[in-house]
Amino acid sequence: MFSPRLRVAALLLGLAVTFSGCSLFKSSSAPDDSAIVAEIQSKLYQDPILKTRDIHVISQKGVVVLTGTVDSNQEKTSIEDFAQTAGGVKQVIDELNVSSTPMAARQAPANSAPEHPSRRHHRSAAAENQPPPEPPAGASTAPPETSASAPIVQAPPAAEPSSPPPPQPVQVTLPAGTVIEVQTVDPIDSSVNHAGDEFAATVASPVLEDGQIIIPRYSNARIRLVSVQRAGHIRGRSAVELRLVSLKVAGKSYVADTSVYQQQAATSRGKRSAEVIGGGAGLGALIGAIAGGGKGAAIGAAIGAGGGTAVQAGTKGSQVKIPSETRLDFTLRRPITLTLPPQSLGQAPQN
Repeated sequence: MFSPRLRVAALLLGLAVTFSGCSLFKSSSAPDDSAIVAEIQSKLYQDPILKTRDIHVISQKGVVVLTGTVDSNQEKTSIEDFAQTAGGVKQVIDELNVSSTPMAARQAPANSAPEHPSRRHHRSAAAENQPPPEPPAGASTAPPETSASAPIVQAPPAAEPSSPPPPQPVQVTLPAGTVIEVQTVDPIDSSVNHAGDEFAATVASPVLEDGQIIIPRYSNARIRLVSVQRAGHIRGRSAVELRLVSLKVAGKSYVADTSVYQQQAATSRGKRSAEVIGGGAGLGALIGAIAGGGKGAAIGAAIGAGGGTAVQAGTKGSQVKIPSETRLDFTLRRPITLTLPPQSLGQAPQN
């Protein structure tokens, strides 16, 4: 039978193990996308000019995408500021277009209605019924002498200038070896996600070819989790492998074949398990020595080691977590041919 002092020591050890296991759990909360959209739309409606524009607001896990048409860059900046200051917003992707024709010029005047045909008929009939004007005093009333005149030759109508043909789409090929930097939108967690899961991302830096921007910044992208390895209860190291699988450019999606991005957990499970088990044995030996001298120390060490092993067996190892807005680099293994409208090709800024 254990002595009362030894039972008290074992109870203290159990409480220490319980408190150490509770510290492994954390809570997190996701942003309220509907509240974010409602706040931004409310700010737009309070502006007498911006509430008349065709603006669409979408929020996904705190990432806001703005689309639509505005009349000036100043309006575009104001809308982006409204989105940036909304509560819970992590990132703002501005895809607003500035119209080359102001809103006032696009509205037809209301007082330019054509004249009714009946009014034109009555006006012509009245003109025909009017007597010819009398000649001024002293003017001759004799008919003018007729003279032979050359025949009138009418010039042929001028040919209307033909409009130039519309510009044709341009095909651009990005060669193998091109590096594409993307920024994650969805978080990735090796303890939750599985191989085959896909995640939203955006292009972090423009992709250039021959000095022209082929893939603009903020273009949509998709990342796939091709492999996930979770640390065991006692040994192992968590790791994930990701691959860029698609890009969306000028409204069209393209399949991408890229290199694999790998990331491992900071520590391996074997080393951490040894530290926890060994620490539990040391704590048990200390409590056992207080309770019953040398023999108590030996018993306490055994109990402490068992408690440390139980904590490790009941918890998971360090996991790989890639948060939102993390930048990742992928390299093309095969070339991609993109069909782009000519107006989408932009010149890269000069250094």
